[in-house]
Amino acid sequence: MKTLKDKVVVITGAGGNIAGAVEESFRSQGARVVLVDKSMVRIQGRASTYGAFAIESDFSSLQTTKTTFEKIKHETGRIDGLVHLVGDIVHGNLSDVSEDDYNLAFNTNIQTLFFAVKAILPELLTQDEAFIAGIASQEIAGEGQKGSSLFAAAKSAVAAFLRSLDSELEESRINVSIVFPMGPVDTLFNRQHATVKASQLISPKAIAKAFVSAALSGEGGSLREIAVYPPRLG
Repeated sequence: MKTLKDKVVVITGAGGNIAGAVEESFRSQGARVVLVDKSMVRIQGRASTYGAFAIESDFSSLQTTKTTFEKIKHETGRIDGLVHLVGDIVHGNLSDVSEDDYNLAFNTNIQTLFFAVKAILPELLTQDEAFIAGIASQEIAGEGQKGSSLFAAAKSAVAAFLRSLDSELEESRINVSIVFPMGPVDTLFNRQHATVKASQLISPKAIAKAFVSAALSGEGGSLREIAVYPPRLG
């Protein structure tokens, strides 16, 4: 995109720690952000602060997701981009995780992404330029990590889905990007569970900058995959 000014960007999973930084970064570029989360309580404060449209949706079915985007289009008049941040973290060794854990990992990470893209794509194809971006994980690169089998598998599916989607859309003006945090991000969960010092956690602002850079790319070259590494010691 040449500019994000006045572009309508839908941010799903908008009540999370990373999402807050993403929302602020897009707003700083002049974008009109739309906040979507499974709980209105998680986003109503941000929506009020930003003057943003907020809608509650859990993307539990394709029809529910289509209805959500229809409401967004009715409210905003257009949609130019999607930042999909929905996806629960599921930890545990294979001997300890359950069928419910499996469903949680895949339903929240890849099924919601599939529904969101399926629902929003017709609208994005009508725009002169648009983008779709999602978040993967370091677990899908290099060697596996103990206790991350389900989460790694679900995030691998996210990355594979977006890579293939990028190929499908190569004749369009829609850019597809994947942001890879190459370490734990500074969230409440990771401050409680991460094995590294707080100073080595990746700032949500760094993740947000990556998403903005991805959205602004395209003219002369696109940023399909962006790895964001932990800060250096010192």
